[in-house]
Order: sequence, then structure tokens, then C-alpha cells
Amino acid sequence: MTEIFRYLKDNLDREDRKRWKWLAAFSFVSPLVDIFSFSTIVYIINKVVRENQVSPGLIVFTLCMTGVSAGKCLFELYKSKLSSYFICDGAQKLSTKVYETLVKEDLTAHNQKSAMQVLTMVRQDTVNCLQILVSCVAIWGSGITLMGYTMILIYVSKWVGAISSVALALFIIMISRRNRERMKDYGEKSRACAIRANAQITIAYGSFKEMKIDERSAFVLKKYKEASAAFARVQEEYQYKNSSIGVVLRNSVLGAMFVILSIILVVGSNLAVILAPMVLYITAMVRMLPLANTLLSELNMIEFSRESYHTLRKVLNQYADMKKKEAQTETLRSKELTFQRGLFVSNLTFGYQEGTEIFQDVSIEVPVGHSVAVIGVSGSGKTTLLDLVLGLLEPQKGSIYFDDYNLVSHTDEIGVCRADIGQLVSYIPQVAHLNGETVRNNVAFFEEECNIDDARVEECLKCAQIWEEVQAMPDGVHTLIGENGAIISGGQRQRIALARALYKEFELLVMDEAMAALDMETEKAVIDSIRQVRQNKTLLLVTHHMSLANECDMIYRIENKKLVRVK
Repeated sequence: MTEIFRYLKDNLDREDRKRWKWLAAFSFVSPLVDIFSFSTIVYIINKVVRENQVSPGLIVFTLCMTGVSAGKCLFELYKSKLSSYFICDGAQKLSTKVYETLVKEDLTAHNQKSAMQVLTMVRQDTVNCLQILVSCVAIWGSGITLMGYTMILIYVSKWVGAISSVALALFIIMISRRNRERMKDYGEKSRACAIRANAQITIAYGSFKEMKIDERSAFVLKKYKEASAAFARVQEEYQYKNSSIGVVLRNSVLGAMFVILSIILVVGSNLAVILAPMVLYITAMVRMLPLANTLLSELNMIEFSRESYHTLRKVLNQYADMKKKEAQTETLRSKELTFQRGLFVSNLTFGYQEGTEIFQDVSIEVPVGHSVAVIGVSGSGKTTLLDLVLGLLEPQKGSIYFDDYNLVSHTDEIGVCRADIGQLVSYIPQVAHLNGETVRNNVAFFEEECNIDDARVEECLKCAQIWEEVQAMPDGVHTLIGENGAIISGGQRQRIALARALYKEFELLVMDEAMAALDMETEKAVIDSIRQVRQNKTLLLVTHHMSLANECDMIYRIENKKLVRVK
């Protein structure tokens, strides 16, 4: 637990670390006030019993303690607010680090995660880890208060208090150790079940049409019920186990107190003499029970969140490495890329796994001002080739040149440098994501609202052969198209994605099956428009339409891990 606490605390920013220190300090004040208040009660009762009278000063002192209790209430309300703010604000900052890591990681790592896994990492794991820090504070606070009550208990009840305190401590240790692995297992299962249950929701929305056509809603509902029920069972077991500890603890201590009382009655002690200490003993034990329960619950919560901690730690380590590399990159010479000769790939070898090569000693030329098509059967590596050319994947061997800049080694004729190929390239993937906003905002996708060039939006929509259709929409370019273009056709989605690519300034337009949903006539019209509006620009496209490939100046076919020029 200490290692978890130190790591999480060290990853807080300066402001949150300061806020946590205040929270920790406040958490130690409450136990001290509790112990002081109870000690005062012991003092008042003993004084009344010894002197057999009540002085005015004692009454005033007792009333003053009422004010202390009221102040403690206000203090704890503020502490509760500080705790909530610390968790929510701190989790938001951690989630930003996680999100930044995820959007900057390489394509291979990205493809190994599902959307639901990422959502859990960004939102749930960060909150759980901040809760761990708050739980550590609660554990320390409860522990200190328990020690204070133990000393009072021994003072008022002598050996009975000592035995009771030792027994309670042993019970806490035994329960904690016995349930540690089980709580950790509950946490892992709960996280996995939550991801599966949430994934069924995205599946239902992602395959909504197929589900409706095949009338498979009952099947989808069944899968969700199974995943959701598994999650509920794990949560139920965790909650039951957590609450049962408190039940067993309370009733065990209560039973033990009755046993002690029975022994005193059997021994025949003077009840009048021991009545006051016995009342104080019982009161102290009653006050100690919730503290012991809180301590155990917080320990269980830490074990339950351990999987979230391990996941977050892995991402934060990646974040630290990423920032270190970025700092190193910032010291490199910055190069302004040119595109006067073109794109040249030579002797490229790549495989996702060692010993399973997709490309072997591949070369391709994309001269400036020319259009180049890459064709091949499904699964031959057409999209992978584009991912390599765009720097999304790193080859095992070979070079990728944009004029004199080698994208693989990050060098030019002078030496090592840094450059941004986004200055030259505009890219249209096979499936372009459209947000639920307007046509205008989807074309100017990464542009601030106030900076959008409406004349350029219109020009790009015309070039993509969709301007007339957009004008016919209810609000023209201001028409909301629904999440991922839900209210428009597949062909319209592709052409809006094309308009988005054209909106960006580029020298090389890379298209990955970007017009698969278009008919042959529209395809040709789009290519002609691109050539007219973006004269002297270079095109590199992957397609399975030979009609489109034949419109290009050069054609390469992927065969046997090689690129063969066929035109």
C-alpha cells in the first residue's frame, strides 16, 4: 500500500499535492478532536463521581465542549468538500495525461485497445486511483483515532481495556489479510465485466441496422443481460463481503462485551464502583467500532482498485517516457519540409510480428504532380503500406523519403532533425469519423469556429461533388448530420470526408479506399475536380476499383510481399 500511495502522490501536480497535504492535515485534526472530546467526557464523569457534586465551572466547561462539537461539524463539512474537489479535479488532470498518452501512442498500441477499455482507463481508473489516496488518509486517521481510544480504554478499564484493544487489533489484521486477495479479485472481475457490458451497448448502436433487419434485438439484449448480470454479481459479492465484515465486527465486539459483563457479575464485584468505568468502556468500544469498520472498508477499497492502479501506472509511465522523448525531440533542429521531387520508398521491409513479414524489400516512387494507385487483393497490405508512408508504423528496414527527409531515420542531408509531414499530407482513411455537428464543422474539422473560411468550405464541397446535395439539406452547410453522419448516405459521408481532406493545405493527398461508396461516374468527377482545383498536387491512393486506378498516371500491384509496377 505504501508503494501505491507514494507513486500516486508523486504523480500529482504541485497544486493537487498541496491540496492533498491540507486534506491529510485536516484528516488528522478530526481524530485529535474526537479523542480530546471523549477524554473530556471521561474527565467530567470521573470528577462528578469523585466529588459527588457539580460545580458551575464544570457546567460552563461542558457547554463549551458543545461549541467544540459544532465547530468540528463545520470543519468536517469543509474537509468533505475538499476531499470531493481533490478527487474530481485530480482525476480530471490525470485523465488528461492518460488521454494525451492514448492519442499520441503509436498505431500498433492503439489497435490493441477497444473503445470501452480506453473509456474505462480515462474515466474510471483515474477516479479510483485518486480515491486510493483519500482512502490512505482515512486509514491513517482511523488508525490514529483507534490508538487514542485504546489508551483511554486502558486508562479507564485497565486489563479489560488492554485485552479488548489487542483482540480488536488482531481481528482487524486477520480480516484484512484474509480478504486482501479476494477484494483484489473482485476489483479485476468488476473492471472486466464493466468493459464487456459497456461494449454490448456500443455493439448495439454500431450494428443497429443489421440488428433491426435480422430481428436480432433479442440476441443483443441477451448478450447485454449476461454481461450486465456478471458485473452485478461481482459488485453484489464485493458489497456483501464489505458490509458483512462490519456486521461480524459489531456483533462480535458486542458479544465480547456481554461476556466480560457476565464474568464481572459472576465474580461479584461491587457494581456501584465499576459502573462508571464500565459505561466509559462500553462507550469507547462503541466509538471504536465504526473506526475499525472504516479502516477495513478503506483497505478493501484499495485492494478492489488495485487493477485500476496497475493500469494507470502503466499509462503514466508511458506518459513520462513520451514527455522525455518530446523534450529530446525539441532540442533537435527543426526542418521545414519541401515537396519538390516527391515521395520515394526504397527497400522497405515490415511485419507486425517478427518472422511474419507483410512487405519484403519494397520500393515505390510517387513523383510530384503525379497520381499513383496501389491495388491488390484484400489482406495484401494496402492500408499497411499507407500507414508506413504516413509514419504511423515503423518498418524494420528501408527508407521513406519526402524529398531529402527520411521519415524512418528522421534525418536529412545535414543530419538528425525533426519535421512534421502533416505540413505536406492530407489523408482520407477507409472509414472517416464524422461528428454529430454541422456539415460546415465536419469539413473544417480541426478548425476553431471563428477561423472557418466559408468560401473555402464551399469550394471543397463542390470539388467533392456534394455541394448541390448540401444546398438541398434543410439548413445547408449548417445542417446537423447526426453522430458519424447517421442521417446522410454512405456516399455523402465519404464525400464530406473528402471535402475535409481538401480543406487542408497539402502537397500530397493520400486516400485509402476513400471513394468505395461512390459510383464510377462520381469517382471520375471527383478526381477531375481535384485535378482542376488542386493543380500540380500529388495523389497516392489505394483502391479496388480498376476504373479509378486507370485514371492514375502509375499503378502498383502488391504481389508476394512486393510492389510491382503495372502501369
